[in-house]
Amino acid sequence: MELRDVFREGGVLDDVVIVYVVAGNQMTPKTSQFLASHGLEDAVRLAIDPESAAIDRLGLRRPDPEPIEAGVPHPATYVLDREGVVRFVDVREDFHFWLDPELPLRALAEIP
Repeated sequence: MELRDVFREGGVLDDVVIVYVVAGNQMTPKTSQFLASHGLEDAVRLAIDPESAAIDRLGLRRPDPEPIEAGVPHPATYVLDREGVVRFVDVREDFHFWLDPELPLRALAEIP
């Protein structure tokens, strides 16, 4: 099961804001089409990082990217509470391995 399905089925999206940080060179019409095709255009906010400055501050830039991946981060998931305190972090160097949805859900459940 994918994380988006867990959120949708569990009604979790009512209390969660998902922000997807997109490197400037990744933002294409396909990005918005992908969200729309999965019914997530209202649930996910896109934050465009044109120069990958936020990606660099978080240490997520790929060190030896292919030309098409320049500025693209490692896949990462952060759970923050309403005050901006980081409650969970997962960074993946290999995007083929997905995060177990139970982990961020557990972090969300622990937020008062």
